[in-house]
Amino acid sequence: MMLSLLSDGQVKCRDIDTLKRLIRYKLGGYIVAINNIPRGHPFFRGVNWRDRPISVSQISYPPPTKVERFGRVNRPGVSMFYCSVAAAPVFFELRAKAGDYIALSEWETTESIWLHHVGYHQVALTRMGASDYPQRRRLTHPISRETNENARLRRLISLAFTQNVSLGEEYKYKQSVAIHELLFDGASPLPTLSDGPPSSQAAGTAYPSLQMKGDADNGALWPVFVDRSLKLRSVRYVLVEAADEVKQFYRLLTLATSREFPGGKIVWQPSDGPDIERRSHIEFENGAWTLRDGRGRVYNRH
Repeated sequence: MMLSLLSDGQVKCRDIDTLKRLIRYKLGGYIVAINNIPRGHPFFRGVNWRDRPISVSQISYPPPTKVERFGRVNRPGVSMFYCSVAAAPVFFELRAKAGDYIALSEWETTESIWLHHVGYHQVALTRMGASDYPQRRRLTHPISRETNENARLRRLISLAFTQNVSLGEEYKYKQSVAIHELLFDGASPLPTLSDGPPSSQAAGTAYPSLQMKGDADNGALWPVFVDRSLKLRSVRYVLVEAADEVKQFYRLLTLATSREFPGGKIVWQPSDGPDIERRSHIEFENGAWTLRDGRGRVYNRH
């Protein structure tokens, strides 16, 4: 019985294409699942930017020539649009520090798209401190009448894909990159999950947030689908005033906002009100994410 998908030695010493061949052999007839993301669904993305960005291209996916390191799903030289389904996880995924300036953008789908969903086996979620809440049931139990063997393989993939990667151990991303690429190169059969007809043109991969404790979801979309299927709604330019990684806490100050993007340019409107009106807090309290305004009033909890 396989206890892990790949050994650390294999991941460290082999290239991604070799790892893909090893994984393909181990998975055999594994059946994957995708989910339909409806039109109008929000995605949030953040980029560190000391001076305010002036164009939409600066807050969207980077050009391949600027991608120099491995990410959760990308090799160096491969551009992906990393995002989250809520604003709060963005700061944790960026590992934002006090004094950082971040352009936080909100996007929405202009048409229905498909995403592979990886990492949602309950064993992997429990390891990350997340839960099997009702809205996540179609992700944690994605295949009707799933075989025991398929469930076992899905557990291995979930644990491998959501492995925590510390600074200095970026080689471990090769495993999740190999899994992600296999989903798109024809190595797996078409998915069986049905929210409509299956599509071979999945726009990317969704996975649970590793940096933000609790229930949060991330996505990585191929650039072609960003250009075709996403629309930029707004951008906030934010100063991280305080950050505490241990307490899972951020205090943020909005400096400017924009909802106008003529010709791909960002038209900023300075936020000139009192600081207390422009401040917000994110904190993990009593097992839930709590968002407060500058006066400490709760305006969202999940």
